[in-house]
Amino acid sequence: MTIRLRLTLLYSGILGFVLLIFGVSLYFFLQFYMFNDFKKTLRAQTTQIQRNVAYQLELSPKGWNLLIQLDDFDTVSSGMFMQITNFTSGYKTKSSNLRKVDLPYSTEFLQNNKVGYYSIESIHNTPFLIYNDPFLLNGKLVGVLQAAYNVGVIESFLTNLRWILSILSLFVVALATYLGWLFSRKALKPIYTLIHATKNIKNSEDFGIRINYKGPLDEIGLLSDTMDKMLERIQTIYVELDKSSETQRRFVADASHELRTPLTTIHGNAELLYKMWQSLRLKLAHQAEREEIELSIEALQDITDESRRMGRLVNDLLSLARVDAGLQINKEIHELKPIVEKVVRKAEFLPKSVSVKWSAEHIELLRNLYISGDADYVQQLLFIFIDNAFKFTPEGSVKMDVERTGNKIAILIKDTGIGMDDDDLVHIFERFYRADTSRGKTPGTGLGLSIAKWILDMHEGAVEVASCKGRGSVFKIWLPLHVVHNERLIND
Repeated sequence: MTIRLRLTLLYSGILGFVLLIFGVSLYFFLQFYMFNDFKKTLRAQTTQIQRNVAYQLELSPKGWNLLIQLDDFDTVSSGMFMQITNFTSGYKTKSSNLRKVDLPYSTEFLQNNKVGYYSIESIHNTPFLIYNDPFLLNGKLVGVLQAAYNVGVIESFLTNLRWILSILSLFVVALATYLGWLFSRKALKPIYTLIHATKNIKNSEDFGIRINYKGPLDEIGLLSDTMDKMLERIQTIYVELDKSSETQRRFVADASHELRTPLTTIHGNAELLYKMWQSLRLKLAHQAEREEIELSIEALQDITDESRRMGRLVNDLLSLARVDAGLQINKEIHELKPIVEKVVRKAEFLPKSVSVKWSAEHIELLRNLYISGDADYVQQLLFIFIDNAFKFTPEGSVKMDVERTGNKIAILIKDTGIGMDDDDLVHIFERFYRADTSRGKTPGTGLGLSIAKWILDMHEGAVEVASCKGRGSVFKIWLPLHVVHNERLIND
């Protein structure tokens, strides 16, 4: 939910609550005021009539009767209905406007409480407000005096008032919500400007862009100014880091380039001395001299191996330095089958354990399949994965296989080597990371897979890795196929 919507709902909710309180208060105030005025009038009228009532005993054949005498209802207010009920004789005296209508009352309530009470009764579907005032003679209930008003007009007014207040409140809340939605957009316009500016900075990745907020120095202005200063600081740090990274890349590239010549010289001279001392050993007659020569030959062999390893490391560092410098490959259209066949043939000569079997299957599926890329880099990519499988497979097999899905081709490198844990899989393409616990017993620089990942990225490819500790690994290398028109194939 956006801030704009939250603000609109919040203020609309506050307005709706205020209107609800106001409407309820107004309704009950008017209801209390109107009915309270009627109640006062009814009570005053009954009190006045009570003073004019006379009681008289009358002897009849049936016995003594109590007469409740009242001259007339001349003092009754206009619009008021009066009724006197004699409980001893059952006789009722009414005002002329009541005619044949009787006002209801509760004898039980009067008998139990012997005080006047108000009630609203429906007579012929018309509501009446009735005040029931008891006649008491020596503490005994002998009758009831009732005064009533027709409150149908008031009830109708209150009902209409309820509907008007409800509809008006809903209309005002809806109007306020709509206007709040419109005005909140104007109020939040500086924030939208700020968001748009930050998105431009994000998309362009140019920290030199500034928000340039033009408005009052309120909260938005302070936020914009703070972000401009933060961007300026980030830009400074970014420039310093870029310079430092460029210096580091240049150093690695220069150092790698300069180290190649002496390493080549060391390696060549070590191999020359190794061959010379091998032939010298055969000519020596004394055992002591031959043992010294053997030690020297072993030392030269170590120098040769280490110089070769150092040469590979320097070449890898030089390759990564070129990658960091933004090296781009030259893409051309190549048939995939000849490239893979050359890799399969040369893989036989890669260093591996004598107990490891190398095989390739389904290479014929690559016939007439083309890729857009650099053939040498694709070969290097496959050699890296195959050489990596040989290194970590002391016995068993390393196999290449081919799969095709749509416009993509997958080259699988499967081995039965030491495998990897799940924790290692997420790091294997990081520079200098090696998943084997030996960390040095297995030859390698830890840079091969990083170079392979760069080659894959340049060819818009991907790699899937599945591995199980002690059971081997499977690298599935995906490359996009290039669609070659039939005319091109015929011309080729």
